[in-house]
This record gives sequence, C-alpha cells and structure tokens, in this order.
Amino acid sequence: MAKISSYVSDTALTTGDKVLGTDVSGVTRNYTLGQLGTFVQDSYTLDLSNGVNNRLITSTDADSLSGEANLTFDGSTLILTGDQTASGDVDVTGSVKVVQNLRRTVTTVTVSGSTYTCDLSLNDNFKFTVANAASQTIALTVATENIGQSGNIIITNPSSVGSLAFAALPAYMKTPSGATVNFDTTANKIAVISYIVLATDTVLVNYIGDFS
Repeated sequence: MAKISSYVSDTALTTGDKVLGTDVSGVTRNYTLGQLGTFVQDSYTLDLSNGVNNRLITSTDADSLSGEANLTFDGSTLILTGDQTASGDVDVTGSVKVVQNLRRTVTTVTVSGSTYTCDLSLNDNFKFTVANAASQTIALTVATENIGQSGNIIITNPSSVGSLAFAALPAYMKTPSGATVNFDTTANKIAVISYIVLATDTVLVNYIGDFS
C-alpha cells in the first residue's frame, strides 16, 4: 500500500467518501462510508415493535424490542396494568391507596421443643396447633424493622387436652394492666393474640379465647 504523504481535514462527510482498510485475508481495500453504514445496520439492527410514547421497552429476543402497553412512565408516574410480584422489600415514601381488598397470608409456625416462635420478619399473621403437653410457650422474634407492625397469632387447641398447659407470655409481650393471660385449654378451642410492636422489647398484645 502506498504511503499517504498528505491529507486535508474534511468535515462534510458523504456516503461516497472512502476509507482504507484490509479484509480478513489482509488485502488492502477501500470502502465507502455508505457501505460501512449498511454493513453495521444489517449486522446489528435492533427491531422495535409497539413503539408508543411513554411505553417502557423490554426485549423479546436477542435483537428485538417491544414497547409494553401495560407498563408506562411519563416522567413522574409509573403505571403497571396487571399483576406484580416483588420478592424483596418494597419501601414507600408517601401513602398507599388500595382500591380493592388487601389480601394477607397466615404463616404456620413450626414448634421447637414446646416453643412456638413467630418471626415477625416473615409475616404479620401466624397460626399453630399446640400439643397436649405442659409449658406450651409462645414467643416472638422482633427486629427494628418490625416496629409499627401489627397482626394476629391464632392458637388452636388439640382434640385431647388432658395435659395441656401454657407458659406465661414473655416479659416483652405487654398485656392490658399487666395481667397474666388465662389461656383457654378446652379441646379444639381457638384463641387469638392480636399485637402491635412499639419497640423491639415492647409488644402490646391482647388475648381473646373461646372461639369455636
């Protein structure tokens, strides 16, 4: 290839302008900018379908995009039409308005020894059936992020209750007037402890028994 002895700056490019290069075999060739543009376009084109203002874009395959009609953002409001699944925490600054019902779940507590520990980081509501044995103990696991949380603990008695007895609630579970809970030990009866967390060591509770 001959040496380039001089050049001039050209700011007005056209598709007919040429550049020098080599092909895969090492042969020197000159290509027009138009040829290079067509090559890049044909090789790396992304196809966009359903392109409408404010629609968020998702990929449909390796080189295709789609504007989602049910997912829009106008610069201030994100709108999702359909179901949403979140696997982690959702932090909201401001109020939350629920137009329809707010569906809650109930976690079944697994006993350890004779203790039923409700981990408030897992849910608001809990349930368990106590064993026909002495010292059935109810406990909570409370973290800082649980402050302000409220819910219910549903306790079901077994069908045979000859040996059933409950231990006193932990000191951090505060009852009205500091009263000791008189647990119902009747067979198959259901009781509910409602609670609200004021601090990691202060949970206000109220026991209501004799549901049947």
